[in-house]
Amino acid sequence: MAELISEARQVWHVLFHPFDGFYDVKFVRKKTYALAFVILFLYGISGILSYQYTGFILNYNPLFEMNSFVIFATTLFPLLLFLISNWSVTALFDGSGSLGDIFIVICYSLVPKLVFDLLGVALSNVVVREEAALLYALVAVGTVWFCFLLFCGLCVIHEYTVLKNVVTLIATFCAAVVIVFLAMMYFTLLAKVIGFVDALFAEWSRRW
Repeated sequence: MAELISEARQVWHVLFHPFDGFYDVKFVRKKTYALAFVILFLYGISGILSYQYTGFILNYNPLFEMNSFVIFATTLFPLLLFLISNWSVTALFDGSGSLGDIFIVICYSLVPKLVFDLLGVALSNVVVREEAALLYALVAVGTVWFCFLLFCGLCVIHEYTVLKNVVTLIATFCAAVVIVFLAMMYFTLLAKVIGFVDALFAEWSRRW
């Protein structure tokens, strides 16, 4: 518990002093992943809450088709994809950050987005349609804050300049597209193989 409290204080420091905070995470403090996993789990839960409990005026989700597991997975999938893509790309761009460092940066940077998303869900139940733009702007603050912290954190842990970090992020996006494309090809091919084996077995069963 004391360790989690200490890490929570570090996250608070990161929110307002990202360069110093992430420098301490990488070079000064002992790395712990417990709080990072808690933040990631809460962000997945926030996706479920947003899907189900956003005010009915702004909620266009088909709640009768709701699958909490799928929502949780799809909420976290872009983050995990970014984690793998950035780690694979920075290995080519001489980045000094490890996979664990990138994971901590992503999770710590998620805190303002998590807070503003949940705040948006709560306020969506009391606003009227004419105030929706203000609500979206409020939620956007958390997203912009998240992107800023993520950018700063990647600069620090990989020891990149701003320009090199921008180039690396572009390469990360390209790597993510390639990973998704290869994954789709793999599962499509796997489905065809399974279908072929199933048809072959069915034909063999009818003959024998």
